[in-house]
Amino acid sequence: MLVTDTLSAARDRSGFQWVLHHANHQPDAVAIAGGDAYRALAANVSRLVDALTHEGVSRGQVLGVETADRYLHLLILLAAEALSVTTMSLSPSELEPPASLGRLCDRILVSRPNTSDDPAKTVVMTLDWIAAALARPAALERLDTPEPSPGFVVRLIKSSGTTGVPKVMATTHAVLSGIVHSNLLDFPPRIARRVNFLCLYNFTVRAVHWRAWLALRTGGTICFTGGDVLLPAIRSGVGNFVSFMPGDLARFVQSIPGDSDTGGRRPFDLRIDVSGGAVSNEVRRAARRMLTNDLNIIYAANEIQRISRVDDDEVGTLFPEVSVEIVDDRGNALPLGHYGTIRARSDLMVKAYIDAPELTRAAFIDGWYHSNDIGFQPSAGKLIVLGRADDMLNAGGVKIAPRPIEERLMTITGVRDALVTTIGEGETSVLLAAAETGGDGDVMEQRAAMERIASGYATDFRILVVAEFPRTETGKVLREDVRRLWRQSAIAGMI
Repeated sequence: MLVTDTLSAARDRSGFQWVLHHANHQPDAVAIAGGDAYRALAANVSRLVDALTHEGVSRGQVLGVETADRYLHLLILLAAEALSVTTMSLSPSELEPPASLGRLCDRILVSRPNTSDDPAKTVVMTLDWIAAALARPAALERLDTPEPSPGFVVRLIKSSGTTGVPKVMATTHAVLSGIVHSNLLDFPPRIARRVNFLCLYNFTVRAVHWRAWLALRTGGTICFTGGDVLLPAIRSGVGNFVSFMPGDLARFVQSIPGDSDTGGRRPFDLRIDVSGGAVSNEVRRAARRMLTNDLNIIYAANEIQRISRVDDDEVGTLFPEVSVEIVDDRGNALPLGHYGTIRARSDLMVKAYIDAPELTRAAFIDGWYHSNDIGFQPSAGKLIVLGRADDMLNAGGVKIAPRPIEERLMTITGVRDALVTTIGEGETSVLLAAAETGGDGDVMEQRAAMERIASGYATDFRILVVAEFPRTETGKVLREDVRRLWRQSAIAGMI
């Protein structure tokens, strides 16, 4: 059977049904690297189904999950699907004000007791009982349930929350299945037959969920890895697919010892996806030289998933399922070559934000998702993203797009991530160019190179070099915290 035929045949199954299918047809195949085969994974999901039912979790509820134990998190998500229960993966801070996302949940499973004043604490259950539940006998027939309806809400997902309380969206079974299916069709056949996913992040990151489901769908393996063990895992051939955030990819390639440089040959049969921001050409070249030629830089949004694949010239090619238009401030479509707000649509987009009617009306209009990104289409099917509308800078009255400057800053030796913003307001605001180096390189040379670049865009600017940018739990740079670092350094006389 062709790979595409195999993918289509399994399209409507849910995650736990894929697990059960492989448990029946290849019970000893490795599902979790260093852990469960598919039969054992299915048994543990069955045990969790019984345990959650005993705890009062039932069809139609929303179950919040807060735990750093990624294997346990996976079991809970699969068991919830089997019960037709919607899940929402939460970080500890999201159970506290101002986010307080526990308000959207009927029950919340947490690794530690919730001691805040959040009213959601009345429905919190700690995970102490799960160890005992996993030691009980398993009845796999509990998992033999009908395929979920297309409209079943599998997950509540969130924006990054870097500018305030995260926006929350519903992902249906039809959308999740479509995401998995369309991504697998885009994979090389050698990988699509069996996805072995090197999982670096927790399930609070949306993409981790559906990428783990890619592996389960194909009877592949999920390897919960990270840090110092990632390179050995790649070298040993444990994984053939990994997803990075841009800063993490930069840090990873910089950490690879020189003996991994193979002089331009592709050393590993590996696909790498990168999303969440720009990737410098220096990092791209290093990743291709040391890791793989199959490097995909993706422009995406939580509301619509992937939009375009971005080449080394920062020109994006739209994915087949996506349509894009550039519109002016009044929502009127603009001709090719004119820049404005990017709006997009596909069958995989969400339709609204939960508990946010005003934000919904502003973002979802006439079947389009209106992003907060500025860009233009140089030709049909192509897209160039200049940056977020609220990131467009007003430096002393001059409008500046930060992304092109950030890309040039990331070409400086030792700079692994860059941020361009402003300090002050209105006519008195000045450009701030900040670089993250990890402590590598000559700071004076880096500052001098940054000054040369910044001077081409503004006559008045400030420079900040730090080892690490402050970030959210999902790796997004906290802009206001970067500005605060500059102010603290200026007061201390360090810059």
